[in-house]
Amino acid sequence: MIDLSADLLAAAEADVIGLAVIGADRGMQRKIGRLVEWLPAIGVDCCECMLLVGMEAELAALAGGQRDMIALAGVRGASPDIAQPMTAVVLWNATQSHYFVIAMPDFAGRQVETLLGSERRARRLMEQQLEAASAEVRFASLARTRLRLARDLHDTLVHSIVALLTQIRLIRHYLSTDPARLADSLATAEDAAASGLARAREAIERLRTPDDLKLDPDVEGLLSDFATRSGVRVSIQIDEPARAGLRDCGLTVQRILSEALRNVQNHAQAHRVSFHAYDAPAAIGRRLVVEIRDDGRGFDPAVPAPGHFGLIGMAEFAELVGGSCAVESAPGQGTLVRISLPVAVPPAASAGVLAD
Repeated sequence: MIDLSADLLAAAEADVIGLAVIGADRGMQRKIGRLVEWLPAIGVDCCECMLLVGMEAELAALAGGQRDMIALAGVRGASPDIAQPMTAVVLWNATQSHYFVIAMPDFAGRQVETLLGSERRARRLMEQQLEAASAEVRFASLARTRLRLARDLHDTLVHSIVALLTQIRLIRHYLSTDPARLADSLATAEDAAASGLARAREAIERLRTPDDLKLDPDVEGLLSDFATRSGVRVSIQIDEPARAGLRDCGLTVQRILSEALRNVQNHAQAHRVSFHAYDAPAAIGRRLVVEIRDDGRGFDPAVPAPGHFGLIGMAEFAELVGGSCAVESAPGQGTLVRISLPVAVPPAASAGVLAD
């Protein structure tokens, strides 16, 4: 008589496990529980069951005491209502000379399915995060484009329209007070309109062409043109180590310098302007520092000037490349614009620093 403990019988009847007893002749003697319905019918040679096909040597070793058990994972049942894989453990009962088969849910298989499900959920979450990050990048790019457009409009149309409006008001005044000066005022107004048109076209070209496709801006040429146009004396000092950084950051420096020189010409009443570019150490890499100083009448930076966005634009230009732009001024003390921009260190130079 086959001795099955009450606990095993209860577990088999509850479909937690399945039990089967196979005689030494491999004939089925007893089956308990739905989880072993895929084994052959009672009395049929077990070797007809796919579970034990080709395992004669293992079964013999088990019966001979060379093995303690045989464990087969990933067994699939023939019953259509048993969808999950199972693990079959084959034991040998030497006292009663029969094989004892225990079938149980394949926990390893369940773990794999759980892991696969978690991986799919993680992939969906990553895709959602990437999509959100992509949307943020698109929004940031759009915001940057709008900010750039606002600065270019301020640097071109606003200045030109202000100059043109000033000349129109002078012309209206001269109509009744000094008609002889109308021709000069009209010529000045025409020059202001032509200059504004040219600068507007340059701004449109900047919007069409990516910054990284532009040639190195001519900062020294910009300063020279300003000196010729304004009559202000300009001194230029560019330290040799700073020239590489000035080439790399030339476009940003040119944009900030253009606004600074425009402020000098329109507001500072200065006689001299100095430009100094030098290289400075930083916590990581190097920085290009540019100082633009004038001896004009100065102003109080703490007092806001409604409608004037030039100083804000200079700071934004520097921030776009990870730098900064600070303005120091006081009434009667002139103005200092200090630009600090990160500069990429060449690989050879980096290796030298590490070697030291």
